[in-house]
Amino acid sequence: MKLRYIFLTLFLVTNLSAHTLLMNVLDNEDNTITVIGEFSNGQKAAGAMIRLESLATGEILFKKRLPDESEITLDIPKEEYQVVLDGGPGHQIVKAGIAPLEGFSVKASKEVSKKLSQPRQRSKELGMPLIILLSLGFLFIALALYFSAKNTKLLMAQLKK
Repeated sequence: MKLRYIFLTLFLVTNLSAHTLLMNVLDNEDNTITVIGEFSNGQKAAGAMIRLESLATGEILFKKRLPDESEITLDIPKEEYQVVLDGGPGHQIVKAGIAPLEGFSVKASKEVSKKLSQPRQRSKELGMPLIILLSLGFLFIALALYFSAKNTKLLMAQLKK
């Protein structure tokens, strides 16, 4: 009976954990890219904002929300760029853009970096490795208590004989 509560607690702890935004940028090899957004728990990132930002000028080259399928195909800009997926507070990913087949015609500028989006740091969320370690710790404590009680009963039974 107690084991059931322990496993229920572990199940809830692992399933209530924070999720992480993931982004894949795929080269279609026809001067287009496909950007796919999702969360680490399998949930689609529909509605998250996709931006292509120029590394040469700092301008936003493209801006649109992900559709329901959480996937969008875009033409590759001729200038160096970065892809930004913004899923809300604490959920932003920035990746370098893929070059077109003929290469970039406009190179990045060092002065522009102040204008560009930077990945946001998650300060208040627990990381998945910490949650897993805590869950394993609780599991080992519960197992130690269970086997300790079981062995104590066996010892008491032997002493009564």
